[in-house]
Amino acid sequence: MNHSTGPTIDMHAHVGTPACEPLVAGLFSTRMDPFTHFGGPETVDYNRAHFNDIRPRLVDPALRLDDMDAMGIDIQALSVAPPQFYYWADPELGRRLARMQNEHLAEITTAHPHRFVGLATVPLQDVAGAIAELEYAVRSLGFRGAEICTNVNGLDLDDRRFRPFFAKASELDVVILLHPHGFSQGDRLTEYYLSNVIGNPLDSTVALTRIILGGVLEELPNLKLCFVHGGGYLPFYSPRMDHAYAERPESRHLISRTPSSYLSQVYVDGLVYDAPHLRFLIDRMGADHVVLGTDYPFDMGHYDPLGQLGSVMGLTDAERNQVRGETAAKLLGIS
Repeated sequence: MNHSTGPTIDMHAHVGTPACEPLVAGLFSTRMDPFTHFGGPETVDYNRAHFNDIRPRLVDPALRLDDMDAMGIDIQALSVAPPQFYYWADPELGRRLARMQNEHLAEITTAHPHRFVGLATVPLQDVAGAIAELEYAVRSLGFRGAEICTNVNGLDLDDRRFRPFFAKASELDVVILLHPHGFSQGDRLTEYYLSNVIGNPLDSTVALTRIILGGVLEELPNLKLCFVHGGGYLPFYSPRMDHAYAERPESRHLISRTPSSYLSQVYVDGLVYDAPHLRFLIDRMGADHVVLGTDYPFDMGHYDPLGQLGSVMGLTDAERNQVRGETAAKLLGIS
């Protein structure tokens, strides 16, 4: 670890909790899971084998630590794998599943306190339960925030019922990592793995745009939100919503300034695969709002984040250090 500039931190890395699976056996339907429902038979078959292949890395910290060392990652922020959000479960079961996963994450972070920090999962189908679980994870388990999906059973996050959860996250001064799990109306995305290639960043784009236009960031200016996959498409085409804001009334009701200005309140990971796109993202968001994210251990991840960052032209050492770990350290409260 290079102490002169702080640790290299991966904000986007997943853990599986197999102990939850017996509790949901027989309850799941693909209709509850857009990623699978709109995946198409080829994708579903391939993913079944892929998830089996990566399962050891989802559950074995020793394998994970070896891979982190190979990538040059000092610290991972651990979050659940999206199939285990379980928002489709009834509230009581949802609370139990979230607690089981958070206790599992806590076992890993406690055993390796210098390598891992925890991001809780919360049962957002039950907002009061989600608030209680967030408080428990932060105050009792020492977690640094939470990971949530970019929609809750198809319900968008600007819906007023979720505002108390975001207010609690702001009050606790912890980061919320937003991760998609397919696009909720993905019937046109069933071939070519578009359920992920387009669907995942599209769901993040819709979520972030609605959070902005719905006034969430206007109402909660200190809320820390971090979107994976580069924030979806919005950072690359934000002037379009500003143009609509200037020309039309629909988006002006809940915000007091241009929509893109709220991007300064949002963080994104740099999982955009190549140096030119990462360069644009850093220019658009600022190096102090971009973090490393690998999506470990899934096949859509990127496992040479330092090589990618190192090949971005024109960055100062200070900017590289911000992206490499300093910004994530501030978000996660790592000193």
